[in-house]
Amino acid sequence: MLKSLTTGDVARACQVSQATVLNWIRDRGLNAYMTPGGHFRIQAADLNSFAARYHMPVDWRAVGLAPDEVATP
Repeated sequence: MLKSLTTGDVARACQVSQATVLNWIRDRGLNAYMTPGGHFRIQAADLNSFAARYHMPVDWRAVGLAPDEVATP
């Protein structure tokens, strides 16, 4: 199942600010798409790959997902 996350969701799951998530999208290669309203959305699998690349923990339960629901990189 593909789950789209907001920048707020990602910030909560990674315990960082939304500004940091925007920096990751713009400068660090976190894959995201933009909605027609101009908001970014991140696929859970893309966040999982990004977190693995940087050896970063993600609290999937903070965004309503169990760790086994997210595809491994």
